[in-house]
Amino acid sequence: MRRWWSTLFPLSKPCWFCSTPIRSLPFACIWKQICFTCQEHFMRINGSVCQKCGRPMVEEENPACLDCSQIDSSTFTPNRSVVLYQGQAKKIIQIFKYRGQERLAVPLGRWMAEVCFQYYRSVPFSLITYVPLHENRLKQRGFNQAELLAQVMGRQLRLPVQKLLIRRRETSSQSQRSRKERLQALQHAFILNEEFDSTWLSRQCVLLVDDVYTTGSTLRECVKPLSEIGVKQVYTITFAR
Repeated sequence: MRRWWSTLFPLSKPCWFCSTPIRSLPFACIWKQICFTCQEHFMRINGSVCQKCGRPMVEEENPACLDCSQIDSSTFTPNRSVVLYQGQAKKIIQIFKYRGQERLAVPLGRWMAEVCFQYYRSVPFSLITYVPLHENRLKQRGFNQAELLAQVMGRQLRLPVQKLLIRRRETSSQSQRSRKERLQALQHAFILNEEFDSTWLSRQCVLLVDDVYTTGSTLRECVKPLSEIGVKQVYTITFAR
């Protein structure tokens, strides 16, 4: 009786991103587990998007945005993102990555899984992987935010999470670099994890996870070693765009 009553009339619990109490059903989507104030500060990506990078677009525009149309299409894999990288999203990502708030991987990863199901529902994914950190950066931070997001998504989508890539060269923060500087810094920075058989891997459909999409250079460099062994289907997803 008590369980039935709590399902119909759930108790208040804190918003995922602040202390404001809200009422929501246990299996409600993440958006309904966020208070109205936080909702107002997230810019969700809905409607028409660039079919390559996932940037919001008006319906009358071409399938690809201006930036994507100027880059060799052979280097692209489809990307989708949850929100724009501004306001509350930027603040949450910074708290998550640089203040050790690993618990934020749960709402962010679940939200990403919901968007993944929305856009990639018909894609037959066989596994999830993530953008790796260099071992020195991993020691400093204590965790890889992309890996945590991937693990949460794996549980939600019931897919295995594998470390397919190794970051063999450490690079400084990309946020303050130009597109050209990012490309130069990231060239050949990622290699395939030798623990995986390339013949087996070439038959898989891979979902690649990261926290933020800016120019897309990091994700494209991660896709290169997978493409070189013949992996034909690689899709990417990030929390912010």
